[in-house]
Amino acid sequence: MKISVFWLKELVDLNCSLDELINLLPIRSVSIKEVKNNSIELDMKGYNRADLLSMRGVAYEVAAITGSKILFEEPKEAEFVWKKQDLPNTKVTISNPEYAPFYTITKVEGLKVTSSPQEWVEKLESSGMRSVDNITDVTNLIMLEYDQPMHAFDARAVKDEAIIVRTAKESERITTLDGKTRDLGGTDLLIADPVNALGLAGVMGGKDSEVSETTTTILLEAAIFDPVNIKKTVTRLNLPSEASKRFQHGLTKKRLLQALNAAIKMYQQLGGKVTAVTMAGNFEDKIRKITLTKKKLEELVGVEFEDKQIEEYLQKLGFTLATQGQALRAWEVIVPYWRLDVTIEEDVIEEVARMYGYEKIPAAKVSESKPLQKEDPILKKISDLRAKLVNLGLTEIQTYSFYSTAVLHALGFDDSNKKNLIRIANPISSETEYLRGNLWPNLLEVVGRNLRKGYKDMGIFEIGKAFEIVDGSTKENYRLAIALCNWGDNPIQELYQIAQNLENTLGVKLTHPNGVQDRLFHPKRFVAVEKDGKQIGNLVEVHLRVLNKLGIEKRIAILEIELNPDMST
Repeated sequence: MKISVFWLKELVDLNCSLDELINLLPIRSVSIKEVKNNSIELDMKGYNRADLLSMRGVAYEVAAITGSKILFEEPKEAEFVWKKQDLPNTKVTISNPEYAPFYTITKVEGLKVTSSPQEWVEKLESSGMRSVDNITDVTNLIMLEYDQPMHAFDARAVKDEAIIVRTAKESERITTLDGKTRDLGGTDLLIADPVNALGLAGVMGGKDSEVSETTTTILLEAAIFDPVNIKKTVTRLNLPSEASKRFQHGLTKKRLLQALNAAIKMYQQLGGKVTAVTMAGNFEDKIRKITLTKKKLEELVGVEFEDKQIEEYLQKLGFTLATQGQALRAWEVIVPYWRLDVTIEEDVIEEVARMYGYEKIPAAKVSESKPLQKEDPILKKISDLRAKLVNLGLTEIQTYSFYSTAVLHALGFDDSNKKNLIRIANPISSETEYLRGNLWPNLLEVVGRNLRKGYKDMGIFEIGKAFEIVDGSTKENYRLAIALCNWGDNPIQELYQIAQNLENTLGVKLTHPNGVQDRLFHPKRFVAVEKDGKQIGNLVEVHLRVLNKLGIEKRIAILEIELNPDMST
């Protein structure tokens, strides 16, 4: 967000120098990205401060942290232009109210497109935007001052001057203001007339309905759209805009109505006349009340505060407080409508802390008593086991906790039996869709890659978690897996010798059942790993049919066992 310095001075009577403000902003509010002669660019990355995307929001913030005076007053509802006239409605249909909870259209006639006044041009340029024409510039100036995006449609391009807010139809396309034609999806919200799409709601207007040199009548849109739906459209189409950024952060109906009132007045200054207004949706913003306790405030900040001090800080920021009684040492705090980021008590505490000054919070020595440690007892045993395996000549590797599509295919998983695996709810790709049920298949992939690079003798191990479904619930436990292939033709013999070295280390026993009925393993080359009479793992040669699917032609032996805290090391 670029702050126009001379515009800011129209909104705030600064009682400090510009240099002092520049030094104060990073320690009381947000970081600064760049400072130029006529602008200050805030570094908004990582900050959930929608209010600082507008000049008025910045003005409130600057006034609070510097103790300066605000030079504007917010209009009362009775003062809004449309309240003083008996205006007819425009034709508006909201087909998807869940995506457009509040929507307004205002018809303005008698306009003439010209270049903007120099003052407007300077405000736009110092805010990082270019001037287009006087009709379009009004919408951008209002967005910058009030944080409320607006869009002006040329009324001639809107059939019957009827607006329909709906989602895109199958295979529908639109040419946006940047001249590109875009394929739309079923959740993309459109502003349309009975025949054509006019614009991508909350993202970008359509080329065919933009203001031109001959425009005299506009349909002015001011709305609140669903932030999540807007973000999906922006991401899918890779079409970020100044408007969509603000819709994604969230808007308020109170600020929308103020912005609309200001826009109408600016169009009236240009000779325009409002002839119709339609407003659809719930007008009321939800009032947020949060209980702030002095005890929790002082515990989290580490500073003792006077009641008056707390109240003064919050009141400067626009919060309203009502005491809940001296004995309770608490306040009911009403959050100002423009601070959508404040939702819980800790948010209010953060406001007090930053107004006090983080740099003033004294350093305190850590208590002499040692903090309670709850380290998983198995971690020490795993560390000792890792050292033992390295001493035996094995190389440790680390693989992802997912089965790749190649591994799934090799193990014989398809749509009929994948239900036995744990599926990620929102995988970033098909390669990270299913959690691994065992470690050894991932080790086979590593062996295969190294064989193709020319390595012939490998002994690798991994200690990590495997995930499975047990009695309808997910379970995870630590496992040790070893994969071995060698110059000879009997890797299981060498791996058996390694396993014998681990018998005493892990307190396990190697037993020799008659065979194994598992299509993944050789039916005869199999050793069971037991502890206290219970099988906890296998030492086995992988069946060639599995190896071949992974592009491996050599014999490979694997060992996998469950690890638990009571194992000796």
